[in-house]
Amino acid sequence: MYTILNEKEEEIAYIQNMMILDTKLDGVFGILIGDCFFGKQKNVIGKIFNNTAYLVNGEIVGKIQNNKEYKNINLKKSHMMEAWDLLSNIKEHTSEWIVETKKWSKKSLLESLS
Repeated sequence: MYTILNEKEEEIAYIQNMMILDTKLDGVFGILIGDCFFGKQKNVIGKIFNNTAYLVNGEIVGKIQNNKEYKNINLKKSHMMEAWDLLSNIKEHTSEWIVETKKWSKKSLLESLS
């Protein structure tokens, strides 16, 4: 299980089984394919590298931390269905090279995924 932190180092989401889950673990906001993350749009939203989530414009939307204390949750059928819905809507799974910046996006990760 990984935790995604915002600029203020607050927990904003979790990553488990290549799904980006909200902090209440009620819903799936996005999915990961390799290092690329996707949301409700039909294309790549950004990539994760160097323990950082970058939008395609290079702005930071999250820092990734290995959460050793958190136990993996039992995923619900609804999680799997939400993830499948996101996956089946992807039409463009490649993106241009992302040039990393040190600038945080004004748009949050969860806003970017919706």
